Amino acid sequence: MGVSKRDRDVVARLIWRLGCASPFRISRILLLAEWAAEERTGRRLTGLTYAGASFGFYVEELPSIAESLEAEGCLKRDEERRCLRYSCDPPELPPDVADLLEEVSRGAERLDDLSLNRAVIGDPRYPRWVAGAGGGGR
Repeated sequence: MGVSKRDRDVVARLIWRLGCASPFRISRILLLAEWAAEERTGRRLTGLTYAGASFGFYVEELPSIAESLEAEGCLKRDEERRCLRYSCDPPELPPDVADLLEEVSRGAERLDDLSLNRAVIGDPRYPRWVAGAGGGGR
């Protein structure tokens, strides 16, 4: 099954919000946003798949989402800085979703990559969400 438009828009909006971000950073902030959505609504934010191990993970669909956004001319790869930039107008999302992404990404701004990764993989929810990290993943 392919990636839903909503999931693609959530990822695109997050990349747009972050300005220039690595897939590593994008995936960590996505998982933090999933947890925030679950706390607030009792539901997941996306249908994305988080796979990895106890020390780290990746979002399985992120490469295909990036490729499709790049094919549309909306995603640019900054090889020098090793990051992705969203160059089109941000996708429209329901205000509660856009606000959640804004809040979570703002909270992650103060963390370097190592601290962000430690915050995510050290969270007690991590094994339940990431296939291969002690749980079934989601």
